[in-house]
Amino acid sequence: MNRPQYKDYYAILGVSRTADEKEIKAAYRKLARKYHPDVNPGDSTAEEKFKQISEAYDVLSDPHKRAQYDSFGDQWKSYSQADSRAGTGYASPDVGWDTAGASGLNDLFDSLFGGFRNRSQRAADRGEDVEFGLDLTLEEAIKGVTKTLNLRMEDLCVRCGGMGMLRSARGGLDMGQICPDCRGEGRIASSRRVEVKIPAGVNEGQRVRLTGEGAAGLSGKRGDLYLLIRIKPHEYFERQGSDLYTDAVIPYTIAALGGEISVKTLNGHRTLNVPAGVQSGQKIRIAGQGMPGLKDKRPGDLYVRIKISVPKDLSPRERQLLTELARLRGDKVSA
Repeated sequence: MNRPQYKDYYAILGVSRTADEKEIKAAYRKLARKYHPDVNPGDSTAEEKFKQISEAYDVLSDPHKRAQYDSFGDQWKSYSQADSRAGTGYASPDVGWDTAGASGLNDLFDSLFGGFRNRSQRAADRGEDVEFGLDLTLEEAIKGVTKTLNLRMEDLCVRCGGMGMLRSARGGLDMGQICPDCRGEGRIASSRRVEVKIPAGVNEGQRVRLTGEGAAGLSGKRGDLYLLIRIKPHEYFERQGSDLYTDAVIPYTIAALGGEISVKTLNGHRTLNVPAGVQSGQKIRIAGQGMPGLKDKRPGDLYVRIKISVPKDLSPRERQLLTELARLRGDKVSA
């Protein structure tokens, strides 16, 4: 009589011999969804493949069966049955299409195809945390703002438990069918209206957390919503931490002799005294005119970067005076 062909359960699931329980379960989930008879109606090849991966998972998900399989290869069943007759407390029924007695496989079907888990366990299910980007103007970040957002979230499908399949019985095996509510996706998308208060002084890249405003789980309990702050570029100001930077273009006469210029701040225009001899690129600090502090509420500073403007079109009188000035300073200029 021919010996049964040795089955490499690791190869069937596409995992290494050192794969842990999590890897084995993940591989089975992926293959079960691909080859399930309800997904491939009338395909005998897919049905046979589904039988093989079910058999492989039943063995590799059970530590005792897996240990015997690793030790004895294609003779593992004989050793397992011998252990059972010797009173070791382990029983290993033949594994095949009728596997209703395999608790490990049925447990996975409970999760994979929305099985009948304990209701108290379902009640503890919490939805996923979700994150969205939130764009703010610099003025909104400075003063704080209340935003009303319309967000589209994917809540866990309650009917199928997020697995995309529903459980049904066929023969001795728990089968599954595609969930009609989520159409096999496991999640149902919906729009939600959320109001959030953004504190004054919020920084680029910070996350604002809204507890219980995330996606819904099986029990309806929601995870948390995180808003990632993104601050739009400003026409006049550049932000660095709590400090602001702006440019001021001044005439060369004020740069040389000193004088007053008007500078735009967050609170309107103000007069700034420019010292004589200021250089292009030099910064002048205006204390307390930056961003408000988020924690200590102490504002940052405003730095005015000087850019000196040189006229292109000189009047005859201006040219005469500048030529005389150059002669006094010993500068070699083209007349």
